[in-house]
Amino acid sequence: METPLDQAIHKLKVDVLHMMHLAQDAVQKAVASLLDHNAAQAREVIDADREINDYECRVDSESLKILALHHPVAKDLRFIVGSMRMLVNIERLGDEAVNIAERVLVLTSETRLPVHGNLRQLADLARELMAASIACYMDLDDAAALRIIEQNAAALELNVRIFRDVTTEMIKESRPVERAVQQAFVAHSLKRVCDQCANIAESTIFIRRAVDYKHKCTPLPGTDK
Repeated sequence: METPLDQAIHKLKVDVLHMMHLAQDAVQKAVASLLDHNAAQAREVIDADREINDYECRVDSESLKILALHHPVAKDLRFIVGSMRMLVNIERLGDEAVNIAERVLVLTSETRLPVHGNLRQLADLARELMAASIACYMDLDDAAALRIIEQNAAALELNVRIFRDVTTEMIKESRPVERAVQQAFVAHSLKRVCDQCANIAESTIFIRRAVDYKHKCTPLPGTDK
C-alpha cells in the first residue's frame, strides 16, 4: 500500500515530466519555426513560455511542501532534491526556445534564406537529447544519462563549427551578415538546450546512484566514468 509520501513523490514525478514535455514542445516548435520560416509559430513559442514559468513555481512550491510535511530520507530525499534541481534546467529549456523564436522573428522579416546545414544537424541533436533526457528521468536510467552527457560534446563541436563557418561567410560578403549572426545565436541556444539536457541527466544520476556527477569529480560505482 502506498504511503502519503509515496503518493506525493509519484505526483511530483508526473508534474516534472509534464513540465519536461511542455519544454520539449517549445523547443520543437521553435526549431520548426526556424526551418519553416514561420513567424506565427515563433510567436506561439514566446507566448507559451509563461505556462512553463508558472509551472516551475508551482512544482517548486509543492516540492518544498513534501520536504516540510514528510521529512523524507535516503532515496526519497535524493529524488525530491534531484527533481528540484531539474526544474531550473527545464525552465531554461523554455527560455532557449524563446531565444530561438525571437531570432526567427528577425530572420522571417527578410527574404527566406537557407538554414546552415550544421544548424539543422544541431537542431536534430538538441531534439534527440530532449527526448532522451525525458526518458532517462522517467526510468531513472543512469546509463542513458551518461550517454546524454557524452553526446553533449557533439553539440559543442557543432556549435563551434557553425560559428567558424558563419564568420567565414561574414568575411566574404556583407549581405548575409545579419542572417549569419542570427543563425549563430540560434546555434548557441540549441547548444544550451543540449547543456540543460546534460544537467537533467546529471540529476538523474544523483537520484539513481547518490553520486554528484555535476563536475564528474566522483566516478560512478562499477564504471570507469
